[in-house]
Amino acid sequence: MILLNPLNDYFEDINILASAVEAIIFTSGESISLERLYEIFDISSKNKNKGKEEIDKKKKEMILKAIEFIKGEFNEGGRHGIYLSVNNDNYSFKTKPEYYGIISEFLKVKPQKFTKPQLETLSIIAYKQPIIKSEVDTIRGVDSGSIIKFLLEKNLIKVAGRKDIIGKPLIYKTTDHFLEVFSLKDLGDLPSASEIEDVIEKRESINKRAEEDAEGGEGGGLLFKD
Repeated sequence: MILLNPLNDYFEDINILASAVEAIIFTSGESISLERLYEIFDISSKNKNKGKEEIDKKKKEMILKAIEFIKGEFNEGGRHGIYLSVNNDNYSFKTKPEYYGIISEFLKVKPQKFTKPQLETLSIIAYKQPIIKSEVDTIRGVDSGSIIKFLLEKNLIKVAGRKDIIGKPLIYKTTDHFLEVFSLKDLGDLPSASEIEDVIEKRESINKRAEEDAEGGEGGGLLFKD
């Protein structure tokens, strides 16, 4: 086994660099930013030395290439139970959703569940952000204060300033943790309105058939219930 100490050694081979980056992300235990990776490899974002600046630029390109190498290994292949999660230049290893059942059994962890009002409120904030409480209340038709407090406690939404109107109410946006919980790369991965409508139409169609079967004496009932 060859021990690599000088930082420059890692940049002599993209495979070695990718392995080093992989080890750092794994060891971090949580998301690590691209800037932090640059710092670890002594790459300065503010370098006045032109020669060093060119070297750092090439090193940054190699680290990005190493990350793509890791993504190709863990995200595109089917041999691993984990994948590299990328969220706004923050990286972490996560277990693939299809193995959550067996992992939950191992850890005896129950999946996080939300009530319909909680999901409704979270969806409104996700799609309409930045948004204030009164706007959420207007859309839902009821007060959402307790649910917004719950979502804040769960770190699914955050305060993103105050709106410049009378009273200066708080503005809410979703967090990076929200993206992680729902396995979204970014907000662009949110399903479109038409996709949501398709799901609702299919659900209503299934419920209607189930009701007809029940009325016809064939047993059964609502497969989906609001």
